[in-house]
Amino acid sequence: MKTNHQFVIGALAMMAVSTPAFADDAGTKISGQVFANFSNIQIDDQRNDNEGWQPDLKRFYINLDHRFNEDWSLKITTDVQWQRQQDPTDVWFRHAYLQRRWDNGYYLKLGVAELPWIDYIAQRVGYRYVDASLNPKNQLASPTDLGVHVGHKGERFSYSVAMVTGAGFKKPAVAEQVDIEAAAIWHISPSLDLATGWYEGARALDKNDALEKLHNAQRWNMALSYRSKGKRLGVEYAYNDNWKQVTSLAEDASDGWSIWGSYPIADDYSAFIRYDVVHPSRRLNPELKQDYWQLGVDWQALPGLTLALVAKQSETTDFTLDRTQNEVGVWAMWNW
Repeated sequence: MKTNHQFVIGALAMMAVSTPAFADDAGTKISGQVFANFSNIQIDDQRNDNEGWQPDLKRFYINLDHRFNEDWSLKITTDVQWQRQQDPTDVWFRHAYLQRRWDNGYYLKLGVAELPWIDYIAQRVGYRYVDASLNPKNQLASPTDLGVHVGHKGERFSYSVAMVTGAGFKKPAVAEQVDIEAAAIWHISPSLDLATGWYEGARALDKNDALEKLHNAQRWNMALSYRSKGKRLGVEYAYNDNWKQVTSLAEDASDGWSIWGSYPIADDYSAFIRYDVVHPSRRLNPELKQDYWQLGVDWQALPGLTLALVAKQSETTDFTLDRTQNEVGVWAMWNW
């Protein structure tokens, strides 16, 4: 299996090198993006194969964008990961959708497309190549899913709704219930947003006849954020109800906060900071708490290459556990 994975990644790399020939077609653009890091992980009171200086291929995207005419377009994005001490993943289709746009700001996407809240907040937080935003980082959301996606982008107000399978893009599946995610954004000014989001559904866990759906998974988000000319400042709150308990008799909930900021300190350099606090099990293990810090400086080394020196700390505590993980290293984002 490992040999097959290496073959797949090699094939994707060859595609990346040879894309200029394909991109000559009128209306077709092929591009890519790589998130990678070389970092040192140290975990208190534990010996772990992940510790020490090791590389991670967080993301390897290849994008195909084709415009049929002024109104209709197609987007396909493949996605591969290769984390430390793991085999590379299979090739996922992160995007695979047909899009219709209207001049008045409305749009329709059919297929595997971005979910309203997760896509929006990722753009506001930034630094996705260092870590995902609050919900995806804690496995409480998928960034894309198969379904029907509609929305409107306006000057003062924007909204979007997705009717999806709930299975996410890594293991696509069709179940009995349609899941819904929605987001609404008030653009208080060109730089300042107040936004809220909602998700409800079975997360495709009702597809298995052997497991009965007992609860709906729900998630509520709210964020206030500022973004202008490289400066970012924001806060997000998330509440999840029965996200992992859809087929379990016991009910549970989780919630968390994320605060972030960044500021350009010189030409091609920015400093950034982020703090998350999460309570993963409000009902079943209310003492469990996770704190996360991120601090770094990024450098626009080349037009398509960003490098960042980053330090992270994750602490997990409850009545019987007090564990800290520290990580420091270099993170990179390459766009081509």
